[in-house]
Amino acid sequence: MLFPGGAFSDKAAGTTGAAFLKLPAGARIPALGGCYAAAADGAESMFWNPAGLSHLESTARSEAALGYDALLETMYSGSVSYATPLPNRRGVFGAAFEYFSQDSIQGYDPRGDRTSPFTPNDMAWAFGYGKTLGSLRLGGAVKFIRSQVADASGESFGLDFGIEAERVSDIGDGPVDVGLSIQNFGPPIKLGSMSDPLPFSVAAGALWHVSPRMAGLLDAHMPVDADPYFSMGAEFVTPLSEGSQAAFRAGYNLRYTRGIDGLTGVSAGFGIDLQRLRLDYAWVPFGELGTTHRVAIGVRF
Repeated sequence: MLFPGGAFSDKAAGTTGAAFLKLPAGARIPALGGCYAAAADGAESMFWNPAGLSHLESTARSEAALGYDALLETMYSGSVSYATPLPNRRGVFGAAFEYFSQDSIQGYDPRGDRTSPFTPNDMAWAFGYGKTLGSLRLGGAVKFIRSQVADASGESFGLDFGIEAERVSDIGDGPVDVGLSIQNFGPPIKLGSMSDPLPFSVAAGALWHVSPRMAGLLDAHMPVDADPYFSMGAEFVTPLSEGSQAAFRAGYNLRYTRGIDGLTGVSAGFGIDLQRLRLDYAWVPFGELGTTHRVAIGVRF
């Protein structure tokens, strides 16, 4: 069964496996409220929209990125991604790895007696390709997924597809780009005696270049295990020196406002790009549950 019962609504909440695939990777996109359909670029596109890999096709530069996320309670995740243009503008190859874990958990048997503690962990490897065709950017990726809880483990694979189109329209003097991303299409993952569908999702969005220094973003999301929702973001870029710039970001994600009291839904962050080296940070609060911090470092060579 590829999709759970009540798919694309809150009726399917909690019915998918490999939930770590829903965690944001990197720091730029989380700071923008999770808007990525038309905004993904570079090596970290592997986690969002593989069509964004093709942004490197004209630069003749490879890129590697490393991300770490301090999540709620004792949970944490990390990511590594790499992208390199192929010779003669034949597209861009990408590879990525992401993992999720937390501190050890006390185990119990069916009678409620204590057993040995265990540490759950999840990981995925992905390989992708992006290509520019005129004003279109196309991309795809395959990922291999593994989850383990105590003595039970399971594997599956998923497919991602994406497209970005540049300057499909203009609002005032600013062009508008659009994008579509399809993630985690694949067979269920079986963990022990349980088999659960992957967290399939579709996102479509637009990026409005308000000015050379400012952009506005709006995405519509359709996850298989929740009601559809919107996210929005803004990014302001200012030069620091020749070839270097700083970016300030903010966003709002309607999904994060559901059922959580306190400050939630908002996000903010910044980035510093020094041509060959970039640093991104994102602050994402979850009300009474706590606050997450995400950091990513990228290198171009």
